[in-house]
Order: sequence, then C-alpha cells, then structure tokens
Amino acid sequence: MRTLIAALALAGTLALTACTSGGATGTSSSPDPTTTAPASAAPTATTPATPSALTPVTPDPLTDASAATEAVRLADAIQALIPADAIVHVDDHTQLVDKGAGSSPYFGIIRTITTTPETDATATAAGMVASLVSSGWISRESSTNDGTTLDALNSSTDSATSWFVIVGADTTDAKAPLITLQLASPDIS
Repeated sequence: MRTLIAALALAGTLALTACTSGGATGTSSSPDPTTTAPASAAPTATTPATPSALTPVTPDPLTDASAATEAVRLADAIQALIPADAIVHVDDHTQLVDKGAGSSPYFGIIRTITTTPETDATATAAGMVASLVSSGWISRESSTNDGTTLDALNSSTDSATSWFVIVGADTTDAKAPLITLQLASPDIS
C-alpha cells in the first residue's frame, strides 16, 4: 500500500506536468528538534492570506540554482507544519527534472516522512493542506482510499509562475504512519 501512495502521487505529478524524470539525489535525515510548526490563520474564502513562509516566490530569473533554493525553502516550510516530535525519519529526494527535447526542466522534491505511531498522519496532512490553502494555495484535487489520502494544490492560476504540491498520508502501517510531500517548481526557462 505504501508503494501505491508513492506511485499514485508520483504518477499524478508526472501526468500533470507531462514529463519524464532525470537524475535524482537523495538524503535521509532526522528532524531538527529546534524546528517548530508555525501557527496558521483560519482560511478565508474571499481574502487571500498575507504572504508567509508557505507562499512560494518565483525568483527572477528562474534558474536551476534559484529554483532549487526556493524549492528547498518551501518544502522545509511545509514540512515544518508537522510537529517536530512527531517525525521519526525523513527520506528526502531532490532533482532537476528534464522533460525532454524542446521542453524546459523544473525542480522537484519528494519527501517521505515517517511519523510516530501516535501521530494521526491523515489529520496532520489535512492540517497542512488547510494551512497551504489559507496561505493562498489552490486546492485542485483530493482523494482518499483505504488509509491513504492525496491532496494536489498549485500556487497560482498563472502556469508560468505556479508551483505544484501534493500532500499525502498513508496510515496502512499503524506502527509507521507516513506523510508525503511532493513539490515541483514552475518550468525553468
């Protein structure tokens, strides 16, 4: 089932961006115990939230390096919504994704975050999505299936500057619930 959530989320990312991936680098880490989740305001339907750490900034110019820097900053801010004491392990993969000849690449991050058995990964992921929406992200699609949830959001209706994120939860292994975070930058020209 864990493979299913990862495959569905990755397939969704690849399908929405119509790409194939290039090389990847990966690291694993334990949480920084000094990191705390930021407080978030209640979402409003009519007024966009004030820019926050959860609001992506598309660098001008958008280069491989500037996209990587902003993607890591943004992924760290989203991950910080998970209480630090709930995190057991973070498997982090970052990559510049080459979509093929004639297409611009983008920068992507996939993080699989193992949480403590006491953590309600589904509720935590739902809270993360609510915080993103209150920060101006646009919810595009949600799905729930047998202990897994996936929520796809993008940061803007402007495809030239929009970032894309999928937040997921997998509670099929009660001893090691997972939260997944997948982030893609706008195309790098």
